Order: sequence, then C-alpha cells, then structure tokens
Amino acid sequence: MTTAQDDDTKRIRASYRIWAGGAIIGLALLTFGLIRPDDGTVPFFVLLALAAVGYFATLYQVANGLRPSGRALIACAGLALAWRVPMLLAPPEPGADLRRYVWDARVVRAGLSPYAVIPADPAFAFLRTSESWPMNNPDVPSPYSPGAQLFFLAATTPSESARAIKVAALVCDALLALVIWRSLVAAGANPGWVLAYLWSPLVSLEVARHGHLDVVGALCVAFAAFALLRGRALLGSIAFAMSVAVKPLPIVLLPLLWRRVSRRHLVAGFAVLLALYLPFWDRRRLPIGSVADVVVRFRFNGPIFSEVASLAGPAAATGFAIAAGLAVAAWARRRLPLASAQAWAWPMAAALLCAPLVYPWYVVWLAPFLVAPQTMPLTIWTVSILSTYVVWRLVGVPWAVPGWALLVEYGALLGAALWLWRRNRLGRGAELSSSPSTSAP
Repeated sequence: MTTAQDDDTKRIRASYRIWAGGAIIGLALLTFGLIRPDDGTVPFFVLLALAAVGYFATLYQVANGLRPSGRALIACAGLALAWRVPMLLAPPEPGADLRRYVWDARVVRAGLSPYAVIPADPAFAFLRTSESWPMNNPDVPSPYSPGAQLFFLAATTPSESARAIKVAALVCDALLALVIWRSLVAAGANPGWVLAYLWSPLVSLEVARHGHLDVVGALCVAFAAFALLRGRALLGSIAFAMSVAVKPLPIVLLPLLWRRVSRRHLVAGFAVLLALYLPFWDRRRLPIGSVADVVVRFRFNGPIFSEVASLAGPAAATGFAIAAGLAVAAWARRRLPLASAQAWAWPMAAALLCAPLVYPWYVVWLAPFLVAPQTMPLTIWTVSILSTYVVWRLVGVPWAVPGWALLVEYGALLGAALWLWRRNRLGRGAELSSSPSTSAP
C-alpha cells in the first residue's frame, strides 16, 4: 500500500514538474513574441536560454517514464499554440527568407520561372512589393525546389503576404504535431514525447516567428514514416517523394525504404516527383535554380564541408555529405526497426553536419524524430545551434560563425553523442555480464 502511494506521489510530483517546465517555456516565449527581440541580441539569447531550461527539464521527466494523460497533452498543445501566436503576428525582417517566398509566388503567378528570373534585374522590378522587397541575395534566382514553389503559391492564394505564408506554416506545424503523436501511439511509445516537438524553442522560433519552409518538408517525411509504419507503402512512398520535392535532404533516407516498399510503390513516388518538377522544366535547364551557386559560393556553419571542399572541391564535398547520410541510413536499415525514431533522424543529421550551409532552421527536419532518449544529442543540437544567431549582430566582419559559437554548438553535440555512446556501451556490458553463462557438457 505504501509503495502504491509512493508511486502516486512521484507521478504527481513529476506532473507538477512538467507544468513548471511549461510555465517557464511559456513565460519566455510569450515574452519573446511580445517584445520581438532582434535576432542575435542579448534579449534574444536570454529568453531562448530560459525556454531551453524548461524544455530540457520537461524532457527529463518524459525520459524517466512520465506519461501525460490525453487531456494533459491537449492542454500542452494549447499552451504551445498560445506562445506561437504572438510570434506569428511579428512582421518579417528586411532580409528574411519569407520575402523570397512571397517573391517566388509572385513570379510563378505571373507565368515566369523562379529559376530564370533574377530579382535584382530591373526588368522585373514591377513584381516587387513591400512584402517581397528588399530580400536577401537578390542577384541569384530561387534555390527552392518545385515542391516548395507549389507551397508558396498555395499559401499566398488568400494574400500575397509573409503572414499568409506563416499561417500556412503554422497549419503544417499543427499537422506535424498530430502525425508525431499518432506515430508514437502506433509504435507503442510514450505519447508524452510529442512535447519534444511541441515545446521545442527551435521549432517555435523557426516556424511561428520566421515562417521557414522546412516544416513543410518535415511534415511530409514524418507522414511518410508514419504511413510505412502502418503498412501503407504507397502512401508512404508518395509522401516521401513530396518531401524530396520540398528539399533534397531526405534523399539520404532511401536505404530505409529498401525491401520495405515494392518497385510499384517506388515508381509511383517517382511519378509524383516528376509531376511536381515538370511544370518548372523549360527544356533548357533543370529546375534547380541557384542550387549550384549555393554549393560553390555560400558557406555558413559548415566546418566539415569547408575542410573537405578545400581539399577536393565543392562537388566532392557535396558528394561526401550525401554519402555520409546514405551510409548512416544503410547502417540504420540493418540495425534498427522501421519504427525507430533514430533510424530517420541520424541519416539526415549526418548529411546536414557535412553540408555547406547549416542554418538553425534546417534542423527542423530532424524535429519530428527527436522523440526518444537515443536522439537526445540531436535534441541538444536544436538548442546549441541557436548560438549561430550571433552572426546576425556582427557588423563589418565576414559572414562567418565565430570560433566560440562553433565550439558551443558542436561541442555540445559531440559531448552528448559521446555520453550516449558510453551509456549504451555500459548498458550492453551490464546485460552481457548478467546473462547466465553456459558450459559445454
């Protein structure tokens, strides 16, 4: 009787700690949305650090077995929505990617190709509006894939504005949370892990505040994983193709589909991908826009790519990034079940770590799969990568992440990965030592 009472007391205390964590996150992010600190400023970092404290405190309780009730999870989702709304209402910064999204939609709506039109060209000045101009890197055509272009077009149908795109991104955000919850239930996992997504400071910042496209691709790849888990191979293949059409990153997950989908399903997925690309093909150039320019010219927070490129060139460094992701996915295909979150997270993480550009919002692709202790290093990365926002405050110096910020970001990731590896190794050793030994007769 005493043991049962003790267990109940522990559960109640853990529940209180979750709500305390939610209160800390809510206070920090509501304040963030209301005062709207500029990227990289002291208030920016202080408020996000405070939210991170509440976030990790919450995940600690979930990792230790606390399972919130259905009603509690609904309340948690409502709280997450509450702090997203003020961020949604914030206007975009002068050089925000949102302005390029609106521009691309206007270009497509005008019957032009976003992969041929250069925004800085005076001949296309008539397409500029206060919502789309000024923008960053106006000297190159769009780097966004056809799937992204269709999202921009659909999102701006009610209004050609940044807010319309942010509203559409928030809808995808809500749908993604639902898919994560359903995936956890289908896999028999603790549904409380959905808080790893709902209460993530990174997701709130990059989706609700900045309206980044990556949440759309993350939704598609998470739905693909869920559909495959439920035995819906055709639906999963189509969703996977759509995620690749948004950004090429998920292509490194192809080994996970090996012998889990039939050739017919793969052909269906390829047909969908082709159908998304064909409207943007002008028979003279592939619809990839400035992707080649990005690989050759642009660098941000990608020390591995920079080192490989300095030795073998950008093309070889790009191949190395893809090969790294494919290798990890091939390992996961052999060692991990389809329902394993880390099987989906680590291959994309490996490719991102070797990419020429590693912006914080790119890590949103990993967020749907950070729902287990085995992905905790990547969860820590979603917070440590926010240190790169210091670049937005550096004036008169090259656009590069300072060494101390790289140390904070990747040092935290590496330290957490080593800790997890050692913990798993010690756990396997304990299992082997406790197993009964047998001797030959």
